[in-house]
Amino acid sequence: MIKSATAFAAFAVISLAVLGASSAEAAIVLSTGGTGTGNNVQFQNVVGNNTATLSSDTNQGDNVTFTTVGNLLFSPSNGAARITAADGSLENLEWHLTNLTTAFDLGVFNINTPKKNGATNVTIYAYNQFGAEFSAGFSLAGNGQHFFTVDANGTDLISSIKFVATGGGGVVEDVRQVRLEGVESITAVPEPSTWAMMILGFGGVGFMAYRRKRQGAFRLA
Repeated sequence: MIKSATAFAAFAVISLAVLGASSAEAAIVLSTGGTGTGNNVQFQNVVGNNTATLSSDTNQGDNVTFTTVGNLLFSPSNGAARITAADGSLENLEWHLTNLTTAFDLGVFNINTPKKNGATNVTIYAYNQFGAEFSAGFSLAGNGQHFFTVDANGTDLISSIKFVATGGGGVVEDVRQVRLEGVESITAVPEPSTWAMMILGFGGVGFMAYRRKRQGAFRLA
């Protein structure tokens, strides 16, 4: 009995180590700056309500859906496409690939704030292909451009990105130069951390069954 308990304890430690390692490897990092190039979302190619085409040499035809409270306006601006609210008060914005069976591994965008009554802070949210949320808050220092990067590593992909503007007037003028990179199909394979928990659970069930069997054998003896 002592040997079996020791073996199970060792098994649990190994499983938890796998869980910790896999969690460290899989992450979405949110940061300032526009690192990475990606494929520009061409807002002038609007396809339906609040939907734009992601146009590039390698991902021609991938559509991107943008949503916010109210109506959105898409327009080119000196070669850099931009998106804003119809009433000029863009407080939040969310975007994802229209084909929900796909995701991407890098997102870059530029939040442009107005000279007056602009938001002073922004919280950026990103969700992976399993629905896990990653978020971070940033300051919007003065009017003008503010680039941000959402980068997935390990086994993660980015299913959607969202921001919420707060502070000051609570609005931004527009979002420009939205870029996506590394569009991939989402597979139904669980995360490594999920596998670790499943293995740990199966091991616990097996250990309990073994223990009951040994106890029954002792009683018969």
